[in-house]
Amino acid sequence: MFLTTDLLDPDRQNTIQNIDQNLVDFLPKDYLHFLLEYGTGTYCDEVYITYPDDKNISLTFSSYTDLWKLNDLYNENDLLQSVQIGSTANGDIICVTQNKKGKIFVLPRHSTEIISFMAFDETIKYFVPKISKTYFDPIFDSKTECINLIKSEKELIDIFPIHEEFLRTFTFDFVINETTQPKYFLKVSAVGLLLISFTKTEFISNFKTVLLKIFFLL
Repeated sequence: MFLTTDLLDPDRQNTIQNIDQNLVDFLPKDYLHFLLEYGTGTYCDEVYITYPDDKNISLTFSSYTDLWKLNDLYNENDLLQSVQIGSTANGDIICVTQNKKGKIFVLPRHSTEIISFMAFDETIKYFVPKISKTYFDPIFDSKTECINLIKSEKELIDIFPIHEEFLRTFTFDFVINETTQPKYFLKVSAVGLLLISFTKTEFISNFKTVLLKIFFLL
């Protein structure tokens, strides 16, 4: 797995050690190991991995338990006692519950069917499309700057030549979505990680252009 930065949360071990032992007893071991190794952050831009939150689900959904089909696999009591350990870019909630130790549940945003998994690693990989390499973006003490070369729809810039020049000039660690909307990963010592994303955009006029986004993760 590729790390977008070498700067990890130095207090992550203390944070984990301070988690209530009653929670630790049923939190997935591979989830705790991941937090200990990398801390919190975003996995492949699809899954947000967080420290355990034993309040959000019960406070948010205590009056909306009919949003999902509850059964013996995961009942109303399980829902109200669930601990959130992450979420997805699509708004799905990843959680565990004390009475179903060893299982991870996903409360979908756009479905009533609850999904379950037997491991944290299996869960996060389920939401990631097949890409050349997995990557993780820790959120500790990071800053993002986005440079947009298109100021308005009246000032469209065809940057296909820029894309071609970039490929001739730079050496990158790896690329995803190379044939559709390529995103290049370059580790640069001065700024941390440089992510360059070429995103194709089509306007009403059918004029095709490319939007260049440069992300500096400091």
